[in-house]
Amino acid sequence: MNLKQMEYFVAAAEQLNFTRAAKKCFISQTAMTLQIRSLEEKIGVPLFVRDKHHVELTAAGKVYLNEARAVLVRAEEAAKLARTAAEGVAGELTIGFIRGYEQSRFSETLRSFHEAYPNISIHLLRENMSALYELLDNGTCDLAFNLSLYTQNYEDLKHRFLKRFPMMAVLYPGHTLAGESHLMYRDLAREDFIIMQPQGRSNDEAEEVLICYNKGGFIPNIVAREREVQTVLLEVSAGFGVAILPEYAVRHYRNARNLVVVPLLRADGSPEELDFEIAWRQSNPNPAIEKLLQWVETHEYVE
Repeated sequence: MNLKQMEYFVAAAEQLNFTRAAKKCFISQTAMTLQIRSLEEKIGVPLFVRDKHHVELTAAGKVYLNEARAVLVRAEEAAKLARTAAEGVAGELTIGFIRGYEQSRFSETLRSFHEAYPNISIHLLRENMSALYELLDNGTCDLAFNLSLYTQNYEDLKHRFLKRFPMMAVLYPGHTLAGESHLMYRDLAREDFIIMQPQGRSNDEAEEVLICYNKGGFIPNIVAREREVQTVLLEVSAGFGVAILPEYAVRHYRNARNLVVVPLLRADGSPEELDFEIAWRQSNPNPAIEKLLQWVETHEYVE
């Protein structure tokens, strides 16, 4: 049996007249009769009692009518879902974001997108900077909100600039630099650093090493590597070392009694900043990616 045969049967059952049912379905009466007969043979029971002047449903036909209607409705719903998924209006989207970004207004971004596209199921992955690009590259992640240092290392990745975040030095109270209104990278050249990196990676793979070398001309002395912003800040407050973090990661700690957050400036007095972006793999076929990109482009991105 197939959906067409079900449609013909429902039409015949509702009309109780094969001629009118055939016209409704735009087929001949002979074709209607043959389709109903074929359906009955496949099911193994008669669905109609009929003669030249009368058509009515059998007990089996009445049961089958209810089920056939439900199947046809469900089939139409499935087709609609398939069409909306192909258009990116429904489906799944795995979004990565850099550790610490949960301190920002990222949840507001996710909420408003979810309100606009409630049928797109969102899954979140939180990782460090370079790991997010690897997750994009291997297809684990569809899009990533990330600092934009390493995009050029991945040929298939596309990226879109979102905004620039000021960089902050995070010190413990009593540190000799804690009273400064601002600092420069070179002021931290002799400090011990606590950074957000997985354990076991060499210094030349640490993003902070590249940033400190490019902006301050020194290789930082890394004394601890942590995965969570809260752990980094705890160790800084305990006097284990200092940290450099984007403003979004420390905005809720700027008035904390056990931490001192000092803006980093360039030699010309302008803020030290890092670009923040949304990145995706160009060859990823997920149509929901384009919906999020369109949404970000047409809504003011504020953090």
